[in-house]
Amino acid sequence: MAEAVRSQSHDDALARHRRRQIFDAACRVLKRKSFHEASVKEFALEAGIAAGSIYVYLESKDELLVLIAESMVGELIEALPSIRERAGDDPRRELLALMRAIMDVIDRYREAFNVLHHEGRYLSRRPRYREAMNRAVDPYLSAVRDVLERGRARGSVHFHDSLSAAHIIHMLCAGWATGGGSLKGIAMDTYWKEVTGIIEGRFFAPALPDAGK
Repeated sequence: MAEAVRSQSHDDALARHRRRQIFDAACRVLKRKSFHEASVKEFALEAGIAAGSIYVYLESKDELLVLIAESMVGELIEALPSIRERAGDDPRRELLALMRAIMDVIDRYREAFNVLHHEGRYLSRRPRYREAMNRAVDPYLSAVRDVLERGRARGSVHFHDSLSAAHIIHMLCAGWATGGGSLKGIAMDTYWKEVTGIIEGRFFAPALPDAGK
């Protein structure tokens, strides 16, 4: 029994390692060509995996998009404890630190993120992948909503709906990559200053009345 557990643990670790290899390789390939131009064989060779063996870890080329989402979200989730510790139990500081971490991850994998942003919308319309994409993204949105809700409980963060607010925050962070062409020549710190101004003016300022009233 113990031997079986150790074997399963080894297999799981190997699978995680291989999927990380594939993710890193995909990020490199997507810097050179589009998702549709690249082949599964090219991703496999870049990862140092036999072309046929990649299907042990991915059912299809489209599942690579799910892997990109899982990998990027995974990096962010790993950073959450240190972000919260550095924030000193201040949800406003934590929200800004979380957003900066999101932007750092997006910047690190900019090309892969843009592919995910564009292709993922269409993939999510297909029942086969919708649930997998939701599972990959949910920890990310939940982390943002958690900070927002704790801030509201303390009276220091103001919003009407946490899910809507989390999506707005995501779009502000995503804009650094999706607006890459028009932002050419703009430093990330410059973009970040505008983002913090929006967050402080909307979410940290005294509560606003409902727009419809």
